[in-house]
Amino acid sequence: MAIIAIGAGHGINTPGKRTPAGEREWSFNNKVVSAAINYLGGYENATIVRLDDPTGNTDVPLTTRTNKANNANADILVSYHHNANTGQWGTWTGTETYHYPGSSSGNTLARAIHPSIVTAMGLRDRGVKSANFHMVRESNMPAILIEGGFMDSTIDIVKMRNNGVMDNTGKALADSIASYLGLVKKDGGGTGQGYVEIVTDSLWTYNTADWNDRAVVVNRGEVFTVIRDRFPVDGGYMYQIKSGLYITANPNYVRYYTR
Repeated sequence: MAIIAIGAGHGINTPGKRTPAGEREWSFNNKVVSAAINYLGGYENATIVRLDDPTGNTDVPLTTRTNKANNANADILVSYHHNANTGQWGTWTGTETYHYPGSSSGNTLARAIHPSIVTAMGLRDRGVKSANFHMVRESNMPAILIEGGFMDSTIDIVKMRNNGVMDNTGKALADSIASYLGLVKKDGGGTGQGYVEIVTDSLWTYNTADWNDRAVVVNRGEVFTVIRDRFPVDGGYMYQIKSGLYITANPNYVRYYTR
């Protein structure tokens, strides 16, 4: 059994953690962390210890977070953030990952995870670095702090506002964690392959996990193979189908079944 301590940095109301447009850092952090937790659920023997408040309403103190990870005897710790420079819009850009100075295990974990985040975000690789951050200093296990991008960057904010990019980054994080820990994917628990059948006259599909990113219309009676089970998206739920497109999981519009 692998125990994974993971948390979205800060809380939704933490002072100063805003884009120049007023968007909250925690909201971006949470999209990646929630997606990662969802994807990790597809692996055998993965236990998740979430360190932040999943509602974002409370900024859980750093000591509380590291104590929780230590008391759980977690195998790794991942603290997910987005960076800021001046607090005003600029063109600085990039993804970076931190470990505690001199920690060889932290450095190994960082180098196992960082490339996948860079690829998923599609931003400049600012490298693996070390810093005396509480989250990596006070953790008893290999620990990293990821800065996915700059929330005061006119370049990076485009990625951060794209729910599909955030979801794919969460998947990249989950898959790289699984690779690092040697986890294997579940076989479906014996329930068989999942399918969705359209039960309304017509229905939009989506290019990404974003209700605004419409792709093509599908029609009543069409059946699609599900490659990602039901997951939350901005007040609703979606499936991902074999074509790579996304579709609503609302039972008023689709019927899910296995065989």
